[in-house]
This record gives sequence, structure tokens and C-alpha cells, in this order.
Amino acid sequence: MHDKIEMMKKILYTILLTLSAIIVTVPAKTAEPLFSYPIPPDSMQYLQQRCDYIISRFWDRCNFDRAIREPERFNTDFGAWVNIMPHASSDTVFTAIDNLLGRFAKKNGDITLRLAQMAENWLYSDTSELISEELVLPFARAAASHRKIDKQEKAHFRKLLQILESSMEGATVPDIEYILPDKSKGKLQNVPSGSILMIFTEPREAVSSMARLRLDTDPNTRALIESGQLHIINIFPGEPTEEWFKDAAEYPSSWLNVAMPEASEYFRISSLPEFYFLNSERKILKKGLTLDYLLGAFRVTNESRQKK
Repeated sequence: MHDKIEMMKKILYTILLTLSAIIVTVPAKTAEPLFSYPIPPDSMQYLQQRCDYIISRFWDRCNFDRAIREPERFNTDFGAWVNIMPHASSDTVFTAIDNLLGRFAKKNGDITLRLAQMAENWLYSDTSELISEELVLPFARAAASHRKIDKQEKAHFRKLLQILESSMEGATVPDIEYILPDKSKGKLQNVPSGSILMIFTEPREAVSSMARLRLDTDPNTRALIESGQLHIINIFPGEPTEEWFKDAAEYPSSWLNVAMPEASEYFRISSLPEFYFLNSERKILKKGLTLDYLLGAFRVTNESRQKK
């Protein structure tokens, strides 16, 4: 039995070593790295422990003056670092990010700007394999506040920072102004107490139309709205047109149907329809939800309410 346990330990150790090696391997058809990546000591047998070691020491051998002159290779190294992050502890990752940005907080802004640009590309763009608003946030904040970065570049990251801070899960949605179908205006603070489902839709786009129809005809969704537990805000994220005013008049009267010209300045809207679920204090509890998930959740909630 002892021999079998020892054999299993050796197998597990080999797997962990292999995984760690794979994680820091530079993908094919990319630029060669600028420096040698840190290698955890053999005594570290657990994947997270090994990844924490790599994350925290990753940039120790980097010559940043050279890196800024070789952006393609710099980007390769940054991507390798980012790819390890999901396997490391969150405390280690955020400490490593803060330490990296802190090295250039009072220096020439070129490196901070480049780091922020790479973070946005690797962690926030539509083509990113790993999208993490929490991880890109400190980079955007550093670039937006750096005294030695060009105003135009800073403006971009200030805009990104505003979107992140107002639309991340856990953030409180600001009191943004909207336009009603009767052309009057209001603000989100006017929404009554209760859970809020914000839906960003296009007036006559097929998928948006189907989402509105399915929500409107769903008995559980209707029951929650009638009981005051749920409020739906159907938002057109743009300047209202005569077409929108005409269509909005036909939307469900139990919903708050609005146009929000400034929506893109406060929310990440990857595709339409886009769903944000808020609590009564307008704090974002969840986003990026599917309609099927929402309908299932409303069914469970309504059934639970009826039992009480």
C-alpha cells in the first residue's frame, strides 16, 4: 500500500511539473521572449504554489528599457505572464501587478502606457481568451492617472476606467439619465425598490426582439414583476430615433423602456441583447447572463415565492 501511495505521489508530481512547464511555454509563431522566465524549485509540488512563484518573480530578469524598444517580444512575455494568472492565487496576482506598476509610477510614462495597452489587449478585447475586468482595472487606473502620459492616451484609459468602475460585478451603477418614449427624461434612481434586470437591446434586431418576446410572455417573469420583486429596464444604448419612439410605445407597459445615449460610456456592451442583473441598491450582482439562465432563475424564484 505504501509503495502504491508513493507511486501516486510521483505521478502527481510529474503531472504538476508538466503543467507548469506547459503554462510558461511561449505559443508557436510568436516572438521569442526577451528574458528567461523563472523556474520554481523542485520542492514546490503544487500547481498553484509553482504558479505563484512564477507570477511574483516573472519580471525580475526583464530589461524594461530594451522591452519598450521591442514591443512584439514584450507583448509575448506579457501574454505568457497573463496565461499563468488563472492558476495562481488572486492575492499573489494582484500584488504582482501592483509591484510591476509601482516600479514606473513616477518615471517616464512609456512603460506604464505600454503595460496598460497590453493588458487591455490580453484581458479586455473582444478577441481575448481570458477576459478579466478585475485584472485590467489596475492597469487602466495607472495609465489614466500617470502624469507623464500623453493627454489623449490618458483620455482613452480614463474612459475605460469609467466603464470598468461602473459596470463590473459588484459595482454600483451610476445615476445615468435616460429618455422615455414620451420624450421626457428620468434617472435610474427613479426605479422602485426591488431586483432589476437591465436589458440592452436594438429596436428591430431579430435576437433582441426574440429576447423581449420571451421575457414578456414568460409567466414567472410576469409574476415577479406583478409582485414588485422584479423590475425590467429595457434600454436602447443610443440616441433615440423616431423609429425607436414608435417601437418603444409598443413594448410591455410593465417594463421601463428607455433610450440611453450615454450607455457606452458606462457599460461594456459586447453584443445585443446584453443582460445585467442588479439588486435594489443598483449594485451589479451578475452580468453576461444568457436568457435561458435568467428564465430558469425566475422560475425557481417564483416557485419559491409561491410556496411561501
